[in-house]
Amino acid sequence: MKAMILAAGLGTRMRPLTEQCPKPLLPLLLQPMLDYLLAQLQHAGIHEVAINLHHQADQLARWLGDGRRWDMRFVLSHEPEILGTAGALKRVEAFLQDAPFLVLNADVLMQVDLQALRHWHGQRQAMVTMVLRPDPAARSYGAVIVDDADRVRLINGRPTTQQSASGEETIFTGMQIVDPRVLARIPPQGFCTTTADVYPALLADQEAIYGYRCSRYWMDIGVPQRYLKAHWDLLRGALGAAWMQRLPAGSRVFRHADDLHGTPPGVTLVPPVVLGPGVTLGEDVHLGPYAVLGAGCQLDTGAIVRESVLWEGVHLGAHAQVEGCVLGTGVHVPAGQRLEQKVRSI
Repeated sequence: MKAMILAAGLGTRMRPLTEQCPKPLLPLLLQPMLDYLLAQLQHAGIHEVAINLHHQADQLARWLGDGRRWDMRFVLSHEPEILGTAGALKRVEAFLQDAPFLVLNADVLMQVDLQALRHWHGQRQAMVTMVLRPDPAARSYGAVIVDDADRVRLINGRPTTQQSASGEETIFTGMQIVDPRVLARIPPQGFCTTTADVYPALLADQEAIYGYRCSRYWMDIGVPQRYLKAHWDLLRGALGAAWMQRLPAGSRVFRHADDLHGTPPGVTLVPPVVLGPGVTLGEDVHLGPYAVLGAGCQLDTGAIVRESVLWEGVHLGAHAQVEGCVLGTGVHVPAGQRLEQKVRSI
């Protein structure tokens, strides 16, 4: 099976961080979040991946390289103008047209058995299998209505010809398997989305769109609050311990009280805490609970970091305090300053 990762978004809700870093490369426990997705695909035996690029496309393309780090072949689709989910698929139609393919968003972290999903899709010979989550607040996201036979009936109230359809209200996770026949239903040019444009038309024609319910871990890392929560969830073990294998060499992880034997002298750690390579900590520094410091961070005497993520090269002056923050690469917090619930970039 091939895959398509949708990575062209502007990341407006994560500004100002995305002004210096494309959203798929935002560090998640010291590694770009896109690395987690690629590792997940690699584990599932997927080795051919298309990725659409737009915002800071050159930076993203340089990081991806030729794919050999993940034993993959990449097809990079540069979009001068954002085309939407369906438009992005249409642009790489030649690559995707030979068999059902997986589509996923670059800013979603989730736990799903991709082999089981693929088998489920094949059993039903579906045009589309949307991975869905039951959610009592589904209407606020744009509910996907699924009947007792797992058939999708409505997507955010569409098609209007089936307004009487009933069933469970769920939300779309951003992951799906798509049959190549769908590509023929996408206009050849211009902006076009799957859930607002293509799929309602398929439903109106009684085509088979199924909903695969998944109640395991899912997080849309699109806003700072959820970006922080994804870090804390990983540290609590929401996705197991595999993420630890992806930490840069020289990193130190303090997840439990039993790990504190490696605590730097003169420093107070309240787990969980992650220290990237080359972190420098002054006397009486207090870290945690929930503190992630990227490579080369420097904290002067008496600095405090709680429930925050610091990217590479952040400098906190003496007795500076940071709580509930995300600080981008190279940010400097002057001595004695206190930051709460802030997102900063240089």
